[in-house]
Amino acid sequence: MNGLERSLWVAFAIILGMGVYWGFEQPQFFTNEFMREDGLVEYATVVLLLAGCVLTFVRWLKHRAGSEWTFTLISWLIILVFFFVAGEELSWGQRIFDLQTTEYFKENNAQEELNLHNLTVGGVKINKLVFGLILTTLIMIYIVLVPILYWKVPWIGKKLDDWYIPIPQWWQSAGYLVLTLLISIIPASKNWELLEFGSVMVFFLILLNPRNKQVLEPSHNL
Repeated sequence: MNGLERSLWVAFAIILGMGVYWGFEQPQFFTNEFMREDGLVEYATVVLLLAGCVLTFVRWLKHRAGSEWTFTLISWLIILVFFFVAGEELSWGQRIFDLQTTEYFKENNAQEELNLHNLTVGGVKINKLVFGLILTTLIMIYIVLVPILYWKVPWIGKKLDDWYIPIPQWWQSAGYLVLTLLISIIPASKNWELLEFGSVMVFFLILLNPRNKQVLEPSHNL
């Protein structure tokens, strides 16, 4: 664990500790202030997402000339996913730029905002299905199962390396499981938004310091 990652873990532990305390002792403050829209935690989440975009773009820019096409593909997938989630988190700047909600989103969005994750399509809540069940399952596979397969099954590890997919360090996986457990027992509403922040933090740390170091300098591995 490098110095920057250690500092970010400490900062996150402080925020998580405050969240757990207020979630139990002052649930109203937790919901209405600590986890409010356009609050500290939401903007910290967006900053981390955009930082992940910048980190990945700079890494791609530095190594694109001497690397394989798989590195470019994965790098831009990461950039686009992080940017999309940041946009969704801010409802694509609706509150910042005072944009009006269109009729479609007024009728089909649970919060009447310009984002996709709060839409209801055919009676199905997108947030609950895609960003809840499906995404949670995929994250757990990536955080828990993928590192085990990377370590235990050589040919899978080689394939993941060939595709330059960042693999979590063991402490990153453990940290994610601990924060998920702590946040899940918070009785206050909006605890899932704190989990969003924690998840983004862990994913940024994986990008910053993955287990497979060839992701950091791919052009040196040819």
